[in-house]
Amino acid sequence: MGIFLIGYLLWGFSTGQITLLWTTIPEFDTWKIDSSFTTVEDSGGESWKIRYESKNTTIFEGLVRHTSPINERAFPLLSHDILVTSGDFSDPSIVRTSVSNHRFYWYSEQQNRPQGTINLLHTVPSTEEIYQQLAQVRKGDRVRIKGIEILDINRYDQQGEFRGSWADAGCNTLLVTSVEILP
Repeated sequence: MGIFLIGYLLWGFSTGQITLLWTTIPEFDTWKIDSSFTTVEDSGGESWKIRYESKNTTIFEGLVRHTSPINERAFPLLSHDILVTSGDFSDPSIVRTSVSNHRFYWYSEQQNRPQGTINLLHTVPSTEEIYQQLAQVRKGDRVRIKGIEILDINRYDQQGEFRGSWADAGCNTLLVTSVEILP
C-alpha cells in the first residue's frame, strides 16, 4: 500500500494533478493592479514593477512536455512553468527534455539540431480566469498560449526599497492573456 501511495504522489506531482500545500496562488482579489499591468501592489504594501520586452503579443503553440507550479514567495505573480514544444522537440523518442529550477534541458542523439521549437514559459496570469486555465494545462496537452513577454519584474518592500528582481535566462516570462487547450 505504501509503495502505491508513493507512486501515486510522484505521478500526481509530476503531472500537476497534485500540488504542494504551500503553492503560491495569485491573490487577484486583494492586489491593486494598474491598467497597463506594470505595477502590482499587495494589501501589505509590497509591490512589483514589470517591464516588458515590447507591447506585441507572442504566441506559443505546441505540445506540453512539462508543467509545474512556481512557488516563488518573493514573486507570487508567477504561477506556472510550462514547457511548450513543436516539431522534433515534441517527440520523446527524438528529444529528451527535463525542467529543473526554472530551467529546461534537452538532449538528442541526432547528428543535426532537432527541428522545431522549445520554450519554457514562466507564466504571469493576467486574470484569475487565466490562472484557472493555466492550472488545467497538463503534460501531453496541445496548447496555444498568448501573452506579452516580460523583460523583468522588480520587487519593492512596503517602504519602496528594492528587494530583488526576476529575469529569465533563455526562457520566456510571459504575461498570459489567453490559454487554449487544443484538440
